[in-house]
Amino acid sequence: MMPSKILDLHTHVFNARSLPLASIIADAMKKDSSLLATLVARLLYFLTGSSYESSVFSSLQARTAGMAVQEDTETYIDAIWAITERELIATTQSEALIEGGPAAMATLTPGSLAAQRMDTSELMALIRELDQIDYLAEGWIPDEDDPAQDAGILNVEFAPDSLALRRAEKAVKRAFRRLGKLMDPDAWGRYTNYIEFFFTLLSSERRMLDRLIDGYGYGLPPLRFVHFMMDMQLAYPSKRPPYYAPYPEQMQRMQQLQRDSQGALLGFWAFDPRREQWRTWAEQALAKGFLGFKFYPAMGYRPDGDEKYAQVIEDFYQFCVEKDVPIFAHCTPEGFQTRREEGHFANPSYWETVLSRWPTLRLCLGHAGGGKAGKGEKLSHGWDAVSEAEWSHPNNYAYRVVTLCKRYPNVYCEVGHLAELLGETGRKRFLDNLARAEAIPGEYAFLHKLAYGTDWHMHTMISSTRRFLDGFLSMFSDPLLAPYTDHFFWKNGYTYLKLPE
Repeated sequence: MMPSKILDLHTHVFNARSLPLASIIADAMKKDSSLLATLVARLLYFLTGSSYESSVFSSLQARTAGMAVQEDTETYIDAIWAITERELIATTQSEALIEGGPAAMATLTPGSLAAQRMDTSELMALIRELDQIDYLAEGWIPDEDDPAQDAGILNVEFAPDSLALRRAEKAVKRAFRRLGKLMDPDAWGRYTNYIEFFFTLLSSERRMLDRLIDGYGYGLPPLRFVHFMMDMQLAYPSKRPPYYAPYPEQMQRMQQLQRDSQGALLGFWAFDPRREQWRTWAEQALAKGFLGFKFYPAMGYRPDGDEKYAQVIEDFYQFCVEKDVPIFAHCTPEGFQTRREEGHFANPSYWETVLSRWPTLRLCLGHAGGGKAGKGEKLSHGWDAVSEAEWSHPNNYAYRVVTLCKRYPNVYCEVGHLAELLGETGRKRFLDNLARAEAIPGEYAFLHKLAYGTDWHMHTMISSTRRFLDGFLSMFSDPLLAPYTDHFFWKNGYTYLKLPE
């Protein structure tokens, strides 16, 4: 049965310029700062919003159609270079070269004004800086596939035609290949193709929203989306700001995007207790139409009993309860985290004590506790539990999330990024655990608290938005779940957000 509406309760439409990329990259390199991280961040900021990004993205999607995840790093390095190359050609300001693309560069006249413009452009200067990096000092270790080479391939007299582009291509691709080796692929708790992640962030916010909508395809009831901002700057030692300042620039840009969507896009602002001005920003966000606040413990603060920020966080809860505005909290053992590995700060056990003090707090626990994740004593089987023992284990995030949803009137959860549940085996596990969830004692029915969400634009969701939706539509065709279809796909989310039906 098709629901009468669909609310995707978990999306992101910010781009690279809203993130402190230099800090994120350096941290995954296990450093406080890095020249390579700084220059790559500058290049990604420069490319973000490029008019050439859309055609490169479309070409890449066509080549990888039908693939849930594309793990080939080289594919994304090529894609980032393709945008860079067209931006370099655009600096010539020659209509013939811009229209002709890379193939037309063979006609570039040595010493011409067009040649000089490209050679002296901001972008070429940045690529020259990349070319001069001492990779050994960055920690890179040569291997057979990538032996040590002298830097300075661009530090020569300007060469006309396509040779200059080929030299630039070598410098850019070398930077991303070596960066990929220097960043810990498991820094965020599970394997991450960072180059793919960077590429997905190069769109403008407007195109990002269009891409989210297009990913759902046709033949669906009215769609609405809730997007979340992230405030990550102060989580890292360097505290370097993103390209767009969180306030007022990010807030204003997202307010405008929400207004332009004519009600399709609803927003949550980001909370960080390290911001002394958090209350001012929160009040401004609500005044500008944001519905609530994203709370991301893995960025370095506990929901309860934090050593540094407990009082600020408590004041924040009081603010939200008094205004009855919702909090959306990341709730899996993994995700965006620093090298301090504080993903376990998202443990729902912290929320148990918070809710004992603030029982009417309006809260959604993202990912519903997640799938199997963590290691050793921090292992949570989540919704991948295959037995009653795994499901009801005290450290199972999913079990604890369900308990809170059934105990408190305003606690909800959503299923973003739980793609592993949609295969035949995963579907059976999910249905079995739903039955276990409903058997947990509590005042509230869990299927009146569970909501649909994707966690778009995380890389798994970019190419599988409709497959993810269809998987849950199929699941809720089960006779036992069909009566709750509208509740799952929109009503529970609407109730959490206090939206009129």
